[in-house]
Amino acid sequence: MTSNAVRRLLAAAVPAGLAVAAILATAAPASADTPEGWPDEPAIDFVEMLLILGGIPLLVFIVIVALVYGPPLARGESVKPGAQPLESQWLGGPRKSGGELAAPDAEGSKAGGASGSW
Repeated sequence: MTSNAVRRLLAAAVPAGLAVAAILATAAPASADTPEGWPDEPAIDFVEMLLILGGIPLLVFIVIVALVYGPPLARGESVKPGAQPLESQWLGGPRKSGGELAAPDAEGSKAGGASGSW
């Protein structure tokens, strides 16, 4: 590195270091002890800590997985990667092959989808 690059790096690092030092100096009151009038905290054993810090997130994960994969599995669909895509579905629409609308059968027919004109 050139001396100009080192000088610029130091010029940027010194204010950042001062800012970090100021933040750490003002954080000292946050490490205060429990006030004298308050009751002591109950001790938590290792098993209870594992249940709280590990069991609750695991339970939330299992519920989310069940909500995501449950409905497709209940319908009998495959959820594995690379599975065949579902065929086109138009809920509440006509039951045509391939999920398509019928083509217009006459010049004035409105069948077949959108009809834009200028």
